[in-house]
Amino acid sequence: MSSSEIQTKNSEVQVKEMVAHKWDLASETFDTHAGHGIQTQKERDAWKRAFLKVFPGKSLKILDVGCGTGELSLLFAEMGHEVAGIDISGQMLKIAKAKAEALGADITFREGDAENPPFDTSSYDIVFSRHLLWTLPNPKVAVENWNRILRKNGKVVIVDGVWDSGTLGSRARKNAGALLTLLLERKDPRKGHSDYSDELKAQLPHFGGAPLEKVNEYLSNSGFGNIQIFDLKEVRDAQKEKMPLGERVVRSYQYYLICGRK
Repeated sequence: MSSSEIQTKNSEVQVKEMVAHKWDLASETFDTHAGHGIQTQKERDAWKRAFLKVFPGKSLKILDVGCGTGELSLLFAEMGHEVAGIDISGQMLKIAKAKAEALGADITFREGDAENPPFDTSSYDIVFSRHLLWTLPNPKVAVENWNRILRKNGKVVIVDGVWDSGTLGSRARKNAGALLTLLLERKDPRKGHSDYSDELKAQLPHFGGAPLEKVNEYLSNSGFGNIQIFDLKEVRDAQKEKMPLGERVVRSYQYYLICGRK
């Protein structure tokens, strides 16, 4: 390995360590935010209907990559699947394990790099991620490795969006939402989220969100076929019912579920 390659590798390790630290700090209140923790039975049912369109049936082996506090890992287990979750944040995983234990859910949680999950080739039927690609320094590599660990005819399933496109309109909407939350709810809208430095943002190609068109390209270039895109309007509508006004203001961004078959 050349000196430049070593330097790049060391830089990537530092970036991931910073990301892990940020989410360790955000873990305590992460589930209290709409769009993170499932807030109502209506939202839970909406998620289930969305996933049944993508992987009907039971007893699939699912890997939840970047599982966070395990909210959707638990939902998959509830739906009758065999679930494992990995995350770079030890504190997120601590909460996920406690939730699974409290519910008697048999889910394996472990620390792991979402870009290169520590699993053998052809290990899973489904590789799932939610709100993850934006915080990866190498999302293309991640999708390629997700393909590697999938079994033949397995699926990658991605839920993501673009909540800050960098436009003036997007920034204005975000700032207005934060101000309303602070004034009306007396709550810091940043708590439970991860506040990235400009230095860290510069290392992430999709900070602010992963555009659907780009994710579609990642899937195609990684060998996935039968790519499908699903509307998550029912999920979003259910989430908005429990959202403070300030958060509803900013919920007009692109949000999607995309999947592809190996």
